[in-house]
Amino acid sequence: MNPSHEPEPVYLYGPPPDAAPALPEPVAEPRARSRRSWRRAVVVTAAIIAAMAVAGGLLGLLWAWVAPDVPVINTGASVVVNDPSPEEYIAADGWFTLLSFAFGLVAALVAWLVLRRDRGPAVLLGVTLGGLASSVAMWQVGRLVGLSAWNSWQDSSQPGDTFQRPPDLHAHGALLVAAFAAVIVTTLLAGWSNDPELDQPGAKPGYGRDYPPVGPSPDGFPPVGEPAPGAPPAGSASESPDSSGSTAGR
Repeated sequence: MNPSHEPEPVYLYGPPPDAAPALPEPVAEPRARSRRSWRRAVVVTAAIIAAMAVAGGLLGLLWAWVAPDVPVINTGASVVVNDPSPEEYIAADGWFTLLSFAFGLVAALVAWLVLRRDRGPAVLLGVTLGGLASSVAMWQVGRLVGLSAWNSWQDSSQPGDTFQRPPDLHAHGALLVAAFAAVIVTTLLAGWSNDPELDQPGAKPGYGRDYPPVGPSPDGFPPVGEPAPGAPPAGSASESPDSSGSTAGR
């Protein structure tokens, strides 16, 4: 028997009997995933190929300017290189390889930054085929510089005449360098990207964990960082049987 003859306090851990039932919390609609149109992908791929091919043609003029000419001589039987150790003969291939590699790196980086909403297979295919197209354009445009003069000299030269042959590509494997560099850069950028779908720039590190939750998790627990339903907000004092306002035992 309580000495004070006062009724024992009753602690309620739920809503009062006459309280209205709590309404279920609205569930946020899942974010619609972006769907790329195949027509847009084709257009983007074609645009990248065309742009890189045009740039490759301009790069061919630079290659013809920086690559040294090859000294040749007409022996009467044929035209041969007029140097016992012709460095110029392979210098053209070296300059072509260096310029192609640098162009592939820059082209892939520009495509990645400019076409932010089209990152993915379209960009990768575009820089791959565009690298091949740019190399062919670079080779054909570069070798045309001085080609008519070279052909005219071959037809009119006499034995003992010398000429500076314009640069030409001999190691045709260099045509793959630009595409190789572009594919490597694009793949590395995609692997280091923190965008879950590559077309959502600005996502924080964590592959989308900083996006707002789209609903309860499959196991029934609230999303990480969300309070459980009915739990008091953080920082508020919760009621407990041992709170200082209790009069039990008096």
